[in-house]
Amino acid sequence: MASIVLARGVAGELFDVDSPKGGPTSESHLVYADPNLFQVSCFDLGFSRGDGFFEAISVIDGKIPVSLDLHLERLVSHTRTLELPLAKIGAFREACRDMIARFDGKSRDPMLRIFISRGFDPKTGIGKEHNPGVPSVWMYMDGEGTEHSTKPLSLSSISSGRPSDAAKLYPYLLLGIKSMSYLVNMSAEREAARRGADDVVFETTDGFALECTHAAIVARYGSAWVTPDPSIGIVWSTSQRELFAYAKRLGMETRYEKLSMERLKKADEVYETRGGWVIPVKQIDDVKFPVNEEFVKEANLAIHYEQPEQEKYWEHE
Repeated sequence: MASIVLARGVAGELFDVDSPKGGPTSESHLVYADPNLFQVSCFDLGFSRGDGFFEAISVIDGKIPVSLDLHLERLVSHTRTLELPLAKIGAFREACRDMIARFDGKSRDPMLRIFISRGFDPKTGIGKEHNPGVPSVWMYMDGEGTEHSTKPLSLSSISSGRPSDAAKLYPYLLLGIKSMSYLVNMSAEREAARRGADDVVFETTDGFALECTHAAIVARYGSAWVTPDPSIGIVWSTSQRELFAYAKRLGMETRYEKLSMERLKKADEVYETRGGWVIPVKQIDDVKFPVNEEFVKEANLAIHYEQPEQEKYWEHE
């Protein structure tokens, strides 16, 4: 048992590929490693090109993986979109459960992170020797990192530099993928800090809201909850789906739509959803919103501890 757990995935057991000759095997589909040692090769396309994606799953009390099946469904969908070998959802589920069982972070709520790359670069000498075409997988849980916060956020709107129909017109841009390359997101996070804000919300060049650097944006108008339609070219958030499930349990309406920034700023309340948490937004640019702390508390408790009821209202890939 440990408060920081790291493992490499066994590709031959996690994906629909033949096991690499001489490669490791494991009943848990993982080979555990010392988290203090270097784990990634610079010859791997995930490192050298950012050619891959990731999932980040909150594990409440170090035991309860929030939205696990929603995350794994998205993981499988991403392997299809990226033309990788198909991931085996059952094998990844077992791997997640095994990692959680090895974690001892007491009451901490760590993230279980899964990173998947295209594997070694076959154009390099090293890559030719390391089963090109076979994905690389890393997973970890860290009980020593920064804890989650539901402190109300201030946002600054920022241009994405693209129109709202970019995803439809240019599907090869892979705009809805939870890509390993977060270069733009991290730059935008620094821009938020320069503006004195906690985060940014991206806006299309024709005036529609997209998402934040690490989160979805959700607005409430009376008894209706609205979020930008993922088809506009954003990641379909599992945490947003959890909030929608909770709203449906309360008898409220939920909608996906092309949400203009102007309309977003007219909402009764605004929230970010990320990492299995609902976080209130108190301000976007110069527009302020009320903060419903009781709702935030109740929604997060439902998402974290009432999963059987939540699952009845999930929207699936």
